[in-house]
Amino acid sequence: MGTAEPELMRLSPWTARGMLVIAAAAWGGGYTFSKIALESLSVQWMMSCRLCLSTLIMVALLWRRIRRTHLPHLIVPGVLLGVSYWAAFMFQMRGLEVTEPGRNAFLTATYCVFVPFLVWIVTRQRPAARHILAALICLFGVGFIAIPKLGEGLSLGQGDVLSLIGAVLFAGNLVLSGMFAKKFDMLMLTLIEFLTAAMLFTSGALITDPMPGAGDFTWTTIASLAYLIIASTLIAQNFQNLAFSKVPAAQGSLILCTESLFGLLFSVLLVHEQVTATSFVGFALIFLAIVLSEIRLRRRPRTPRPMTGPRADVL
Repeated sequence: MGTAEPELMRLSPWTARGMLVIAAAAWGGGYTFSKIALESLSVQWMMSCRLCLSTLIMVALLWRRIRRTHLPHLIVPGVLLGVSYWAAFMFQMRGLEVTEPGRNAFLTATYCVFVPFLVWIVTRQRPAARHILAALICLFGVGFIAIPKLGEGLSLGQGDVLSLIGAVLFAGNLVLSGMFAKKFDMLMLTLIEFLTAAMLFTSGALITDPMPGAGDFTWTTIASLAYLIIASTLIAQNFQNLAFSKVPAAQGSLILCTESLFGLLFSVLLVHEQVTATSFVGFALIFLAIVLSEIRLRRRPRTPRPMTGPRADVL
């Protein structure tokens, strides 16, 4: 079984939390830049370019580390992460093709609400009452998003449904990351995750999608791919996987839920997404559900703590 490198063991919990905030911001911007790239490229070719180049960059940066790492024991967990990563992005990006980036961001962010229920399936640890309440609030939030305008009926489009399926799959990927983070070298595991997903996207693109031409790679598309490769993939994904070695998955997912706020901000500023009153209410309810699902209320001890001896810090 692999162990984390010594430098990762020195990573402080607060540094790890900061890394998760950066990851959330990078992913938030990724919705808008993905939408821009999808104007020229298919989902599978866009993700193939993104992940193949990211993998090559990681191999170049980590070559010495790769040579001294015993890789066979990382294959199974890395492939599991890669398959879940591929499936989640496939549904999310298919949804993004036919819906707005901010809307897609908030629907995808519901993965935070799904995490406790997937943990229940895996560990038999029953979700708390707040998780059930959060799920109900989230359901109401999705309902408001499905109402185009006040007084009109529900209209949850194909893109919304695909985004929600992607959210469930992202929750599964997050649970797997939390399970593996303390047992394996997450940099190496992330490399195998990217390689697996890159192979799946490239194979699918070669089989089903037309080959993109030189004219499809406009400067706007290239700039968007550069952001997705550097910020959304290399920085954000590695920051998340490394940070989960110091931050519990439930707490980390609370920080990562700000991704939806960043996603809406980028979309409004860069592509001028219009937010209706009902959608705004839905976004607010979903964000409330995410926060409620992840906040832990701690009871005060009935008896005072002793004044001497070591103090256990509450993170």
